[in-house]
Amino acid sequence: MTCTKLLSPAEEPVIFPPVVSRQAKASDIEAVVELDRLCFGRRAWSVRAWWEVVTLPEWTTVVLEDRGEVIAASVLLPAAAVFWLASLAVRPGRRRRGLGRALLCDALARARDSSARWLSLEADRANRVAVELYRKEDFGLLRRFREDGRWRQEMVHRLGRRRSVRAGSGERQTSARPVSLI
Repeated sequence: MTCTKLLSPAEEPVIFPPVVSRQAKASDIEAVVELDRLCFGRRAWSVRAWWEVVTLPEWTTVVLEDRGEVIAASVLLPAAAVFWLASLAVRPGRRRRGLGRALLCDALARARDSSARWLSLEADRANRVAVELYRKEDFGLLRRFREDGRWRQEMVHRLGRRRSVRAGSGERQTSARPVSLI
């Protein structure tokens, strides 16, 4: 199942209504810091880093909330050709319900809508659930590296680029398919 395919009702991520997706705001900083610490422990970002990614216009920070509680968040750094998904976190008690996939699909759509060519992210190799999600969404391995004593990997997703191809007197639209680098 990939974000670029139409999903049947049985394949759709299970996100129940009162979950709301919205752009993060300054009043969310305490909640996203807590979420980050729950998910990443000592490797969580500082309050100052969260202040920057929530308040500066260069970053796109999306939160999912349920009845006023932030339960998931993603941070996207838009750039011309390559967008970077800097963080994706889901509250431990809310995992395996499609929330991470929904945020990943949102990041892919934002990158695609901005005419980016690639979406890049980094993940711990030991985080098999996350790595498997990224592989299912056509991310390929770009490189492996060690950071803070952990094996990590950078993964990328090639985004289709629409272009017009002249065919006789009419035009037709073509779209490149995302490819896996593995």
